[in-house]
Amino acid sequence: MTLAVPTSHSFLVSEEQSVVLFPTQAELTVAQAAQILDIPEGGILEMLKIGILECRQEGSQRLINRDRLFEYKRDYENGMVALDEMTRWNQETGLYDD
Repeated sequence: MTLAVPTSHSFLVSEEQSVVLFPTQAELTVAQAAQILDIPEGGILEMLKIGILECRQEGSQRLINRDRLFEYKRDYENGMVALDEMTRWNQETGLYDD
């Protein structure tokens, strides 16, 4: 895998500080998406297959919209937080204890 480093742009914030910005890619490869979600590439391919994620095909490469991927990641993480809260509440109340 080759890493392409984009040209940076530096902006002066004050006389003492400047900020360096790198443009981001609008689309990510399956490998990049797998790294972001911390799952195997096969998991990304399965998500594409069943429609959880969408992609655009360019030749043999599948390209995934970066914003949609981060939206999915945020929604997934929020769902896990809610599930953890429900589990904690259930354990505290003993709702399902015999």
